[in-house]
Amino acid sequence: MGVADDFAPSFVKKPQLRQEDDGNRLIFQCELLSSPNPDIEWYRSDQLIVQDARTTYKIQSIGENKYSVILDIDDVAETDAGLYKVKAKNAMGEVAASINLNFSPADEPKER
Repeated sequence: MGVADDFAPSFVKKPQLRQEDDGNRLIFQCELLSSPNPDIEWYRSDQLIVQDARTTYKIQSIGENKYSVILDIDDVAETDAGLYKVKAKNAMGEVAASINLNFSPADEPKER
């Protein structure tokens, strides 16, 4: 594949959120097309997310120039709420999408 066939990343599926482990684990997942393969960055409230014991992310090839991008948060806490943004970029350009994580008031302890 020559350079003429390269193109900027674009979303096939915008980020979606699912819960596992009774809500203790959150998984953000999206799919994109890109050539060459993209560099991925995740942000929460404009802060770059750094991988640690609770937070991991990965990118998997799921077809020709197609990628699945996953952010996995374990031991979810209310402090994890906020606006999450995934940014994908390569030499041809960049694209970003956001998803908001907020906890419903029913999950919060009631003040008396």
